[in-house]
Amino acid sequence: MTEFWVSQANHWCEYCKVWLKDTAQSRAVHEKGIKHQENVAKRLSAMRRKAVDEKAAAVQTAKTMKAIEEEAAAQFARDRAEAAAHRAASLGEWVLNHETGQHYNAQHRWYYDSGSKMYYGGDPPDWTASPATLPHAARFEVMYPPLTRPRPTPGQGPPAAASAAGARASGRAAAHPLSGLGGYAMPSVGRIGGAKGVGRVEAKATDAQRKHADKLKAKKAIGKDLPKQEQEALARREAARARVQQRTMSAFGLQ
Repeated sequence: MTEFWVSQANHWCEYCKVWLKDTAQSRAVHEKGIKHQENVAKRLSAMRRKAVDEKAAAVQTAKTMKAIEEEAAAQFARDRAEAAAHRAASLGEWVLNHETGQHYNAQHRWYYDSGSKMYYGGDPPDWTASPATLPHAARFEVMYPPLTRPRPTPGQGPPAAASAAGARASGRAAAHPLSGLGGYAMPSVGRIGGAKGVGRVEAKATDAQRKHADKLKAKKAIGKDLPKQEQEALARREAARARVQQRTMSAFGLQ
């Protein structure tokens, strides 16, 4: 029988950078050697130094970034102050005179009346709505624009909270959101929500409710001409129907 030669596997030591036989005995002898243990200690020491250096570098980077951000914020504040000073020097500042109620711009020597929105100044001085010698950027309404509120779009009603608050303020009880459900059997008056006491609803009778009431009236009118036994049976049936309706409404919290 022919036998095939099989090559024996080798093991690579990452610490010593050498090849050795991949057997338990060869590995044990190599790992117990002084050279291997020294190389392992050097690798661990190098890893510790690297971790310390990376931590120091991260701390130094954080300090540098903080200093850069502080310098940038200080420069931004200086730029804003310079821009404000330049704007005040070129456009001036409107100062309110409490005695006259008018604003005065000493840079361009113009008065502004906020009530009439008119300017007074020029040569010769006169009242005008469009001062020719006053730069557009230095006008009062440009430097101090009025605060505008967003207008509701067409068809957009007030918020639900505002509507409820208005109903409470006016003394009207707000309608329950589910008051329109339930068909003709839904109560048109009284409390909606049972013990929760959501509010009172005064709803108009619908066509179905009016038809139902007319049918009841017609039955009562016909029942007067019936014999006594049939009248009693009809009364018992109506009483049973009323009891079922009463239990149903109580179960759903509608009464």
